[in-house]
Amino acid sequence: MRYHIRNLADAKPRSIGQENLFLAGGLMEYEDQKRDHRSWMDWINLNIDNAKKLYKEVGINLGEITRKLVSKIIEELRFFISKLTPVDFLCGSITFGIISFASLFLVAGIGLVSYQIFLWIKDGVWSEFTVKIVFNFLFEGTPVAQWLSNPESWFGLQKILEWLLESIPLSVALIVPSIFTLVGMMCITIAAL
Repeated sequence: MRYHIRNLADAKPRSIGQENLFLAGGLMEYEDQKRDHRSWMDWINLNIDNAKKLYKEVGINLGEITRKLVSKIIEELRFFISKLTPVDFLCGSITFGIISFASLFLVAGIGLVSYQIFLWIKDGVWSEFTVKIVFNFLFEGTPVAQWLSNPESWFGLQKILEWLLESIPLSVALIVPSIFTLVGMMCITIAAL
């Protein structure tokens, strides 16, 4: 299918619709041309073949880049580790242990918040988990728990502790200290380098 625009000087409008076409830039005549759908299919197949070749080359190049990157990282690590002393290994192990422990608490806090969100979406009610739940679980039957439930002295301290245990969410008690610990350990590590 093809449209040809005739010369504006030769164009004479024959109706209102043709007059509008004339104003838009000239009369257009429709000419039906037979098109073979195979040319489109050939074009699509050619581009699919090109895309396959590109994908294959990208895979090969990414594999090569990854191999070079891994070998360079291994080489740098061997050089770096060869320069460390036993004190460095001890400090690094302690730092790694603290960071791992803080990360464990962070993941537990995020997991608890995720569980609370799941329950809230399911039931429509926000379930509260306070530090007092963990305190009662860990210290049930101990002198500290007995003092907290029935103090004979230090009444003000008992009120403060009871208020803290009942008002601080467990997720906050897990997440906030772990974030501060992780940031602190990263600062110490950066300062040590």
